[in-house]
Amino acid sequence: MSKSPVNLDNIYANNVGTFRKITNTVLPVNYPEKFFNEQFDDKYKGTFFGQLGYFGEVAVGGIRAELLANKNGGVKPAGVYVQVLAVLEAYRGKGIGSKLLKYVEEQCKTHFQHKLFVHVAVDNKEGLEWYKGHGFEVEGDELKDYYKDTTGSPDAYVLVKQT
Repeated sequence: MSKSPVNLDNIYANNVGTFRKITNTVLPVNYPEKFFNEQFDDKYKGTFFGQLGYFGEVAVGGIRAELLANKNGGVKPAGVYVQVLAVLEAYRGKGIGSKLLKYVEEQCKTHFQHKLFVHVAVDNKEGLEWYKGHGFEVEGDELKDYYKDTTGSPDAYVLVKQT
């Protein structure tokens, strides 16, 4: 039996720059450096789940999700929120995104969460179909002007999967 060329590894302070580069290359939103570094800041009280996806020995994708408790309502219900899932275009269709998503689904179970959700731009047809193919469903109405700094549509859908 041959070994899969797709592997995952943690995001560390010394490789977070790679994750930032992949994310800002793939997604139409430019995330600031602070977004990537807060997961290593002891002052930030969030619980993050992050992995880099490798094809062979090359990092080609990544995921970051956060465990959320909804205190005041809003657009982020309690559960696990996929903040970023990005795979370089040349490596799509090789199971990297699916493996990254499966990692977060396992974290949901470990943390007794039953709801996984993500925001997807309304013009991201490929992303919407990919998430639907992985068991997500659109929840609620389109969110107007959700994305503030984007080259794509500022409007988004919330997609939810029960885990």
